[in-house]
Amino acid sequence: MASRYYLLKPCRTTPAYISTPKAALHLDLADARAKLEGAGFPTEDVQVMLIVGGEPEATLYASGKVLVRTSDADAARARVDSIYEVLGLQERAAAS
Repeated sequence: MASRYYLLKPCRTTPAYISTPKAALHLDLADARAKLEGAGFPTEDVQVMLIVGGEPEATLYASGKVLVRTSDADAARARVDSIYEVLGLQERAAAS
C-alpha cells in the first residue's frame, strides 16, 4: 500500500530504501532524538543526522528523509512508519 505522506524508493548505491516526505519539512533533530528515545528507539546524534538503532537500522535527516538499511521493502515501510508515527509526521501530513 502506498503512503499518502511519503515516497519510498530503493537506494541506488546500497541495499536500502529511502523515504522522502511528499511535503517539504525541516526537523529539529534534537527534538526528534528526544521523541525517538522516549519511545524506546536508541539513537546516535552525528550532527547532521540521527542514526536510529534497532532492526533495520535507519538514518533520519533534518529534511525528514529516512534511509533504512534493508533490501525488504515491507520492512523498510514499517520502519519508516514507526519513526514518522513517533515524530507525529503522519498527523501533520493528514492535516495538510
